[in-house]
Amino acid sequence: MRTTIVKEFEELVKIPVQSREERKIADVLKYKLVGMGLSVFEDQAGEKLQGKAGNIIARLPGEHDISAILLSAHMDRVHNPGCIHPVLTEDGEILRSDGSSILAADDIAGVSAILDGLRQIMAENSPHGDIEVVFSVCEEVGVAGSRCLDFSCLKARRAYVFDAPGRIGRVILQAPTKCKVQVRVKGCSAHAGNEPEKGLSAIRVAAAAISRLREGRITPYTTSNFGSFHGGSSTNVVCDAVEILGEVRSTKPAELDAYLQEMKKIFADTAQEYQTEIDVQVQLLYHTFSLTEQEPVVQTATKALQSLGIQPCCGAGGGGMDGNHFNFHGIPAVGLSVGYSNNHTPEEQLVVADLIMAGNLVKALITEVYEEGKKSAQ
Repeated sequence: MRTTIVKEFEELVKIPVQSREERKIADVLKYKLVGMGLSVFEDQAGEKLQGKAGNIIARLPGEHDISAILLSAHMDRVHNPGCIHPVLTEDGEILRSDGSSILAADDIAGVSAILDGLRQIMAENSPHGDIEVVFSVCEEVGVAGSRCLDFSCLKARRAYVFDAPGRIGRVILQAPTKCKVQVRVKGCSAHAGNEPEKGLSAIRVAAAAISRLREGRITPYTTSNFGSFHGGSSTNVVCDAVEILGEVRSTKPAELDAYLQEMKKIFADTAQEYQTEIDVQVQLLYHTFSLTEQEPVVQTATKALQSLGIQPCCGAGGGGMDGNHFNFHGIPAVGLSVGYSNNHTPEEQLVVADLIMAGNLVKALITEVYEEGKKSAQ
């Protein structure tokens, strides 16, 4: 039989959603949260990001002497056809798409887990402190939505971000800084047949620079990728402009700075060699964070997992999440896996048992925070 959380997951992934196009799912989630008795506020992130919806911030008041807890997931998903058809395997153990798109378990599994855990708390009338929920927009485009949050309005000083691949039990203690790199290479157009010697191919200049750059895994802590290259309009015209888009990630600020300086020097030297102009723009999207297993936010997560019979597995993640911004703004946050894999691809899948357990984990976290608060008050 399909449980409530599975049905709700299927309902939510079928809603057409893109980054900056979260209006429909935002309205559905606001309705659900209000129906559960939470106060709901939508911020102005949509306007700031030229999108159609803002971040949703919801609150459920609890006992005033218990620390507040923040639960987070994101509403958007990577680019998709807008029509997702979830398919449950015959044995009922795995959810997949029909192969024509992503599944959007990243991060509707996280959204569904939070809704399910809240319902469990209410159905069982379990005692709790203040509960805050943030469902963000534009996470998949540089973790932009939570960058626009007013963090001063959040009371919680521990956050749990249900947005990580892997089987249930994985706890993300570290994530990298990410920088977006935009490079514009200037060439000179000319007729490719009549007078090619009067032109300068921006494609050739850009290729020369890229061939000199270190890419991929630079060190165990730093990666670089130039994944988009656009230029030229016709084979009979020497290309006069190229745009290259890339990214650099690192958990070591000094390594990041050194690599960016190396990269800029290579582009500058190449521009001088070809006597042209290369403009390099670097935008910092989010900052790294690193927590130890002794941090209270981590200890709470491990105890909650153990209470469910799950062995915690703490480690680093390679991607950014809303937790990067929470940590940067003084709210210790960890990422928690919810059972999906192969995210961002048509092969994405979700382990149903892990999804169900993720809902239980939300309840366990809320309960653990409550019990810790009562013990400290004794």
